Amino acid sequence: MSSPPPNRDLEETAKTAPEDFYALLGITSDSSDSEIKRAYRKTSILYHPDKNPDDATAADTFIRLGLARDILLDVRLKAIYDGARVKRREKALREEMLDARRRKMKEELERREREGAGAVAGAKRKRMEEMDEVERREAEIARLAEDGRRRRREAQERLQRERERERAEAGAAGAAAGAAAAEATQDSKDPGANAKPLQTDGIPEIDRTIKIRFLRSDTDETSTWDKPTLATLFSKYGPVESVIVGKDKKMRLPGEKHRKVVAMVFIVYTRLHHAHAAVLDAKADFPLLESVGWAGKEPEIVSPAVGGNTVDNNGNGFNANGHTPSAPSTPQKPSFRSSFSASIGSRGIGGGAASVPGTPSFSFSFSPKTPNLEDITMMRLKQAEKRRLEEQIRRQEAAEEGEI
Repeated sequence: MSSPPPNRDLEETAKTAPEDFYALLGITSDSSDSEIKRAYRKTSILYHPDKNPDDATAADTFIRLGLARDILLDVRLKAIYDGARVKRREKALREEMLDARRRKMKEELERREREGAGAVAGAKRKRMEEMDEVERREAEIARLAEDGRRRRREAQERLQRERERERAEAGAAGAAAGAAAAEATQDSKDPGANAKPLQTDGIPEIDRTIKIRFLRSDTDETSTWDKPTLATLFSKYGPVESVIVGKDKKMRLPGEKHRKVVAMVFIVYTRLHHAHAAVLDAKADFPLLESVGWAGKEPEIVSPAVGGNTVDNNGNGFNANGHTPSAPSTPQKPSFRSSFSASIGSRGIGGGAASVPGTPSFSFSFSPKTPNLEDITMMRLKQAEKRRLEEQIRRQEAAEEGEI
C-alpha cells in the first residue's frame, strides 16, 4: 500500500505558521497521537461555530484547530513544524536579549547624563558658595564704577548738545541781523526809493533786533502776517529798520500734544529803546504772539537825552557815533528850549510868556518815548522777570526736543 501524496498546503503552513499549535490544543510537544486526537475533540467542541453563533472568531479558531491536528498527527509535517517553531523561538529570544541590552545601554547613558548635569550644577553652587565677601564687594564696586562712567558720558553728551544748540541759535541770530543790515543797505542804495535812509543811534543791529514767534493758523489773522504787515504792526513802538521772516516749521510747544506750525520773525529797530518797548509791550498788545524776546544777548538799557546824545545806565553820555562828547572849554549858561503843553500855557506862569531880563528861561521837553528813572527801573524789573521766564521756556523746549 503506497503512502498518500504530500499535501503542499499543509507543508507550507507547517513552515510559516506563527501560532503555537501545542498551546492551541492544550498539549505538550511529546504528547502521543491519542492525546492529540482527544485534545482536538475537546477543543473543537468548545469552538464549534454552531456552539458560538455570536462569536465571529470561533470559526477561524475551529479551522486552525483542524490544521494543528493534521500537522501534529503527520510525522513529517510535525518535524517541519517543530523545526520552524524552534527557530522562531530562538529568534524571539535573541531579539529579547538584544532589546534588553539596548534598554540597559540607554538607561546607563541617561544615568551618566544625570550624574554629569548634577556634577556641573554642584560645581557652580560650590563656586558661588566659595566666593567670599571680598570678591562680592569687588564685583559690586566694578558695577557701580561702570554705571558712574555711563552716567558721566550721558551728561557730557547732553551738555555738548546744549552747547551746539546755543551756538546754532546765536549763529542764526547773527545771520538774521546781518541779513537785516544788508537789506537796509540795499534799500538805502535803491535810486527809486522815496524815503530817506533811517538814522540809527549807533547801537549794533544785533542789539536792536527782537525775535517774535507765533502760531500760524488759518482761523485767525496770523495767516496774513507777512513782512509788510508785521512792519506796520511793530512800527507803533518806533521806526522799523527791517523785518526778516523765517521759514515756518512744525514743532511741539509746551503743554501741547501735537506739533503746530510756528513762524519765527526778526524785527530790527532803528533805536534801542524802541526795541525795549516792543519786547516789554508787544506780547500784551498782540495776544496771538507766542513769545517776544531779544534776537541775541539782551543789551544794556539806554535812554535818549537832550542834544542828540545818549545816557547809559551809569549816567555817562555818548553821541550817535558811540563816542563820549567832549566837555566845553568855557562854562556856558544853561539853556533849555520851552515846550509847555496847551494846558500849562492857558494857565500861564505869571500870566503869559514874559520873562525877566538876564534870567534864563527854563523849559522842558516831554516825549512819550523818553523813559524816566521810574520807567527804567520798571523796565529792569520786567527784564529780570522775562529772563527768568525765557530760561524756563528754553529748558522746556530742550526737554521737548529730547522727547522728539
